[in-house]
Amino acid sequence: MTDTISNPTLPPPFSTLAIGSVPYLEPTEALDLMAKCLDIPASPQLVRISPWEDMILGAVSGVPAILVDDHRTVSVAPEGREEALAQFYESYYSGELAPFALDERSSLGFESFIQRAKADPAFGPKYLKSQVVGPLTFGQSVKMPGGQSLVDNPDLLEAVSLAIGAKAAWLAQRIREAGRTPIVFIDEPGLTGYGSAFSTLSPQMVVDSLGTSVKAAKEKGQALIGCHVCGNTDWGLLSGVGLDILNFDAHAYLDTVCLYPRELGAFLEEGGALAFGVVPTREFGPETDPSRLAGLVRDGWTSLAKKGLSPKLLAERTLLTSACGLGSLTEAQATGILEILPKVASLLAA
Repeated sequence: MTDTISNPTLPPPFSTLAIGSVPYLEPTEALDLMAKCLDIPASPQLVRISPWEDMILGAVSGVPAILVDDHRTVSVAPEGREEALAQFYESYYSGELAPFALDERSSLGFESFIQRAKADPAFGPKYLKSQVVGPLTFGQSVKMPGGQSLVDNPDLLEAVSLAIGAKAAWLAQRIREAGRTPIVFIDEPGLTGYGSAFSTLSPQMVVDSLGTSVKAAKEKGQALIGCHVCGNTDWGLLSGVGLDILNFDAHAYLDTVCLYPRELGAFLEEGGALAFGVVPTREFGPETDPSRLAGLVRDGWTSLAKKGLSPKLLAERTLLTSACGLGSLTEAQATGILEILPKVASLLAA
């Protein structure tokens, strides 16, 4: 295995990108809209076309000891676990990424995205973004034969963490082959509420599992690795696992993100970026005002600057996304949300 490879340069300030899932029924429609509205198009998860575009089902290829039944329920196989793990580690340490490729059933949006990038030099044109579910969210979603979650089995969770990292590396490799710098988000909605009485995750489990995925992704070639959490979490903890980009719902959780000035300051000083999920999804409507959204970002800068962070550095390391959940909206709503992002970026850059 190679040593961790140096990072590529971060995108320019206020670059716009998307989270992933979209409601469109044609890949071309999603890609055309991203090309029009975003500096950094994302591979669309076409969740209304196929359930296999879902984040959990999209991650199963290459993960050992996993079963998907006729109802597309994902679980741990009741037998043969040790043999499956042995085969997995042999495959993983061979260095080959092909075993971690997206299943053909899960790759409609991604393959359309890659083909568009190869055919159109202006698509991007420097960066492209994709995403994979995080190991902790995957582990919380998949049940063991006895009913407990996979995340509570240390041996399986370690394998899942490596497999997710390898899948992120495969996505990044495909983007590099298309001539772009890859950004891959490890999406961890399962970390929403981390630290509350309802979460069984320990700090060490989060650091070890997510950190393993990030390291595995970066060992296979140059890529920027981000993490998206759609709710409140311990942003200070996540800032220390080797990520390049932290993405949060600025409309709903900006105040809680600003509770971690020391950790976020170190993260930015070490080369990280904050991706503000500035356009709301649930609350989006005709009255959504780009000026108010730009003001929300500036409020975040002001709050963190009062706690000692450099205003200049904050502005230089700000990226913009929507909040998550586009896939659950109407096409018209999703289109409106993506169209408002460049307006917010222009106001912040002025």
